[in-house]
Amino acid sequence: MQSETMRPLADFKISTLPNLKYIFTDVDDTITCHGSLLPKVYESLCSLSDAGYKIIPVTGGPAGWCDCISRMWPVEAIVGESGAFYMHQVKTSKKIQTRHLITPSERVEYEKRMNRLKTDVQIQFPGISFASDQFCRLYDLAIELSSVDKELNSLESVKHYLIQNGLTIKISSIHINSYFGNWDKLSTTKMLVRELWGLALEQINEQSIFIGDSLNDEPMFGFFNHSFGVANVLKYKHQLQNMPKWVTPSPMGLGFIEIANAVLGIKH
Repeated sequence: MQSETMRPLADFKISTLPNLKYIFTDVDDTITCHGSLLPKVYESLCSLSDAGYKIIPVTGGPAGWCDCISRMWPVEAIVGESGAFYMHQVKTSKKIQTRHLITPSERVEYEKRMNRLKTDVQIQFPGISFASDQFCRLYDLAIELSSVDKELNSLESVKHYLIQNGLTIKISSIHINSYFGNWDKLSTTKMLVRELWGLALEQINEQSIFIGDSLNDEPMFGFFNHSFGVANVLKYKHQLQNMPKWVTPSPMGLGFIEIANAVLGIKH
């Protein structure tokens, strides 16, 4: 465990990162608060962008959300559905381009396979429910954690069933994300940086921070030298092998604001 290295955000000094340029961040319960984007959190995103920082959300969120975020948030690019693709808006044309990890011909069979699985899961685990945004997901079957009955359909039994059917499982603060593939947030973030900017993520590690809150952020916590958790990450401290280096006093989007203020040198 690396929790003993975790330090309070109050100890962080932006002067230790004089060349900070890239801010990679989770979305659900890191930028949002119980599914809502608070105006003051969006204002912090805009302030970071206006100050010249490149913001790259890295989320388990669906393609539909990623398209909207790419168009309407001050971001450079976004990794979606736990790494199944990344999107970015072309500066000149304003068109959204998506880099899929699966070819068009493979996607046809993938969709059929996922639809069969979705039906099987509903039969195997009555009462379970899928994310309300499932309709705009391309690759991910997202099960609401809140719908997993602790007695009838334990989390472990649902996970075991999905894994036995060949899926990769990632647990966020709100969903069981499952998909047929071996990607994750980190591998696709590396691809994004290499293909869009001609850089290795390792090259810009000292120019970057990552902000997250949950189990599916662990590869990012482990990779980035300067990783931050909003306070709700502490609920996973006994499950994460790689904890963030810094933790905010406040949870969710309020914690994100605290990190943004620390980066911008705003005192409160």
